[in-house]
Amino acid sequence: MRPQRHAIYTTSRTPRYIVVWSVHWQIVETQVIAPMTDLAAAMASTIARLQGQGWRTESTADFGFTFLCKDGDRRLLTITARDPACGSLQSFNPFRAE
Repeated sequence: MRPQRHAIYTTSRTPRYIVVWSVHWQIVETQVIAPMTDLAAAMASTIARLQGQGWRTESTADFGFTFLCKDGDRRLLTITARDPACGSLQSFNPFRAE
């Protein structure tokens, strides 16, 4: 069986979001990325901007995310198809009452 690879940076016909989260899953910053935008370039631009502000990446963003740290603070930078402002559940919960 071939390993599957997620196509995180594949050009999309729908908006994508670059989100910076605190370690407590609070949204620190959100950027809406327009459809048909070069997602890899958008993520690289965001990383460069944050590095210019003194943030250091802990890894590459090959899988659509990386952790950032600065002065003892740690954040998560992600690219996602899900609008982070959307309040609906992210996954199915068979135990949740309807």
